[in-house]
Amino acid sequence: MGPVGAQGGLTQLDDQLNKTVTALLQELQVPGAALVLLLDGRPAWSGQFGVCQAQTTRAVQANTVFEAASMSKPLFAYLVLQAVQAGQLDLDRPVVHYLPQEVFRLAQDWQRLITARMLLTHRAGLPNWRSADDEKTRSLRIGLEPGQHFNYSGEGYFYLQRVLEQICAEPLQAIAERGLFKPLGMRNSGFVLTPQLDALRAHGHDEMGRPLPAQAYRQANAAYTLYTTAADYALFLTEMLNRDRSAAHSLTTRNLLAMLAHATPATDRAPINRPGAAQGQAVFWGLGWAINTTAQGDIAYHTGTNSTGFRSYCQFSPSRGSGFVLMSNGLNGNQLWMRLMAELGDR
Repeated sequence: MGPVGAQGGLTQLDDQLNKTVTALLQELQVPGAALVLLLDGRPAWSGQFGVCQAQTTRAVQANTVFEAASMSKPLFAYLVLQAVQAGQLDLDRPVVHYLPQEVFRLAQDWQRLITARMLLTHRAGLPNWRSADDEKTRSLRIGLEPGQHFNYSGEGYFYLQRVLEQICAEPLQAIAERGLFKPLGMRNSGFVLTPQLDALRAHGHDEMGRPLPAQAYRQANAAYTLYTTAADYALFLTEMLNRDRSAAHSLTTRNLLAMLAHATPATDRAPINRPGAAQGQAVFWGLGWAINTTAQGDIAYHTGTNSTGFRSYCQFSPSRGSGFVLMSNGLNGNQLWMRLMAELGDR
């Protein structure tokens, strides 16, 4: 691992993080991790630690692919906003107008109230994932009145994925390739597993650092199937921080600000524990992003948790142009990023 660029203080931080992350990986029994820091709106430093699979010598590299888990959602939300910007989708029009045959097999009056804005901000009244009974009947029940309550929902993102695919007449993977992966140079990213990604991917591990059965996502799900590297995901954060919004793939400043607006309080979420002026004060949800208010301005963030043995986290400060991405291949990786907050939380 080593400094990238010549920003002051990065050499000292390099030594500090080398010791800290290496010690934490051993303590938490997380085999490997990758970390990228952003300064002045772009990647400034990167580090890779440990191994791709326990009891092997294959080291984590800059191109090691991890499961981003729920960090899939902000990237998908950006693709949705691209469709809004192109006039293909209205955030506040009920999505049944775009996908009238959607499989609420038991007709429900509330389904005609659900909009893309509600789905992106987790206010559509849908569960995170359908119950076992609903899985058997291939139905989806709306548990809360749409638009009235925050209720985090992977089902909502998967529903909106099908809407977007209907509008674009393309699968999500193709939409993402065209809209973000190719324009941003995210060469090792995909919503489905390809032979290229398979050859680069890390293996997931349980809380004791033991390998878990590998999962191959062959069907895209906007809520959790993104395969990517920390370096690639940092390019997406760079796009979020870019002040030049003139590129063909870029959202306008107005639409970018709409993504990061305080759309709804996230009533069941505690603020992120960060040091000093970066301490989270309140939690809101925007269009795809969680947002903490802090004394130094808003910090947008998202966590990633897949039961296959991956934990990830990212955050960025729009006002300061700073942020970081951490990806790990162990179920204790959430403790890793929380512990690192003491040193990275103001970035």
